Amino acid sequence: MTGVGHLVAGRYRIIGPLGEGGMGRVWLALDEALDRQVAIKKCSVPDGLTEAEQTLLRDWTAREAQAVARVLHPNVVRIHDVLTDDDLPWIVMEYVPARSLLQVIKEDGALPAGQVARIGLEVLHALNAVGEMGILHLDVKPSNVLMADDGRVMLTDFGPAVTAAGIEALDRAGLVLGSPNYVAPERLLHGASTAEVDLWSLGATLYHAVEGRPPYARGTAAATLGALGSGAAPDPALLAGPLVPVLDGLLQRAPADRLAAAKTEEHLRELADPEPYERPRPVEGPAAPGEPAPGRSDPADETVVVLRPRSRGRRVAVLVTLSVLLALLALMAADRFPFSGGGERPGTAAGAPGPSPTSRAAAPSPAPYVLPPGYKWWNDRNGFRVAVPTGWPNGRSVRNGVAFTAPGGRVSLKVSSWTPKGGNAVAALVALERDVTLASYRRIKIEPLSTPPDAVWEYTFRDSEDGLIRTLQRVVARGGRTYLIEWRTPAQNWGNELQKLDVVVDSLRPLAGA
Repeated sequence: MTGVGHLVAGRYRIIGPLGEGGMGRVWLALDEALDRQVAIKKCSVPDGLTEAEQTLLRDWTAREAQAVARVLHPNVVRIHDVLTDDDLPWIVMEYVPARSLLQVIKEDGALPAGQVARIGLEVLHALNAVGEMGILHLDVKPSNVLMADDGRVMLTDFGPAVTAAGIEALDRAGLVLGSPNYVAPERLLHGASTAEVDLWSLGATLYHAVEGRPPYARGTAAATLGALGSGAAPDPALLAGPLVPVLDGLLQRAPADRLAAAKTEEHLRELADPEPYERPRPVEGPAAPGEPAPGRSDPADETVVVLRPRSRGRRVAVLVTLSVLLALLALMAADRFPFSGGGERPGTAAGAPGPSPTSRAAAPSPAPYVLPPGYKWWNDRNGFRVAVPTGWPNGRSVRNGVAFTAPGGRVSLKVSSWTPKGGNAVAALVALERDVTLASYRRIKIEPLSTPPDAVWEYTFRDSEDGLIRTLQRVVARGGRTYLIEWRTPAQNWGNELQKLDVVVDSLRPLAGA
């Protein structure tokens, strides 16, 4: 059983965990032979594979790590040793005090375009360096990009098949690996393993860094895979500014149309900030409940393995959740989603404009809502109605809306009519954030939701009486109007109160005739 104090291969003493992902766990360890700290990864073999497939994956994980160990580049985490212990491969790497880019995004929020360009330039340097040695990465994503304390940006955690020989061996077995949020469409649908696949994943990674969310984020891994496989274009970038042409070029669905590495480097060099990224503010207080532990990603960031026998019948093993398995089955059944270079959204004719996220005239009226037990209607003079718990006192008027406080005063709700400046809800929320003066403020996320202009801003702060407070600002479009819901509760009670918030969001409607 691996844990603190465990001695691996008679040499590496485990100090503590560093991170965990879909293909293994990384520990901080002491190399007792050389008296230095190292990062050591215990490579796991996912469930759902046959014994032969597990053996194949274990063997090639070790072989390919040895190939990556030949790479000596400042933007690539160096591999010191590859060994076997407990019948599993272990990869010993240089220890780099760092946060992953995924941690940076989750803790600090979306990054400025110039800093993202700098990060992309250094990751591209890493990809170019390994490419010169005939190596691909095939799992570029924010959790595999390290933001070192000394200012370096480093690529780590290469896939188990990164050389031509390894890729061919896994391809013969029908094994294709990728992470739903960042996998290129041709890899998901056709098992492609090319440099263009890494460029797509680089684009998805940079998109996530500058926008605060991946380009096909849909809340679940299954929905993300469905959006990617459907042929839909990535969600429009709202915060990327000068990076938009680079993101659009890297996220072209047809590999031949994708922005080449040389052009990508040229554009990123023009946009990159000269100085390393600096954390904008210290994080004070404990992490809010429900946030992932450091180094741990959400399900759509995890690696899946697709099994693709050469015959027309296909079987799929998924290593995250059953919902992802069902999504992959739906994508591949009878070639339902053939790959093409088109980027039209479903239901939109080629060349025809889609619905405008700020259009009000075309917005449909919401369906009638059945009030659940334990709730009452509040009809507000600002032209909307919303369900609130029956035990709550009547609301008090605030600008453009109403505010409620639960008995005991520890949970509060505010609902108001709201028009985002410039018609961009995310940009408007970011502007509101600039005026925040709350003690120990910490952003959790600001991001658009799947139905524009819906968006969410979530954060914590410290109250002198109630301690750590968690707050959600939710932009909701209903019946051609836009509203802002503010939900505030002590952080330790967050999960217990969310059901009430769901009722508030679902029930909000314009008043008839208003």
